[in-house]
This record gives sequence, C-alpha cells and structure tokens, in this order.
Amino acid sequence: MRILEIKMQFSPPNLLRGSGGMSFAYETTITDGALEVIGRGPTPEASHEAAQMRWELAELSYNSAIM
Repeated sequence: MRILEIKMQFSPPNLLRGSGGMSFAYETTITDGALEVIGRGPTPEASHEAAQMRWELAELSYNSAIM
C-alpha cells in the first residue's frame, strides 16, 4: 500500500514565475515515493485542486504503464 504525502507551501509571487500576468502564491505537492505532482494556485484550495487533478492523471498513466 502506498502512503501519500501532501505538502502545501506559500511562496510569494514574483515577476519571473508569473506568466501572462498570472502569479501563483501557493504550491501543493503530492507524492507517494514513485510519483510526484505539483499544483499551483492563488489560494490554498486552488493549488490543492490543481494538484489533485494532476495526481489523478499521473496515477492513471502510471497504472496503465505497469499493466
């Protein structure tokens, strides 16, 4: 059974990171040791949702590759 680790951090937006006038202030990382995804957003909830969507896609790809 895999153990998930979810970390969220606040990182002040800057000009280099922002693209098209959009800057991200929060990053959520989800990892289980084999997979790792990062979701970014202007709020903690948005970054978590972005990470969750990326996690589900990565998990589908990973499970397909194993079969």
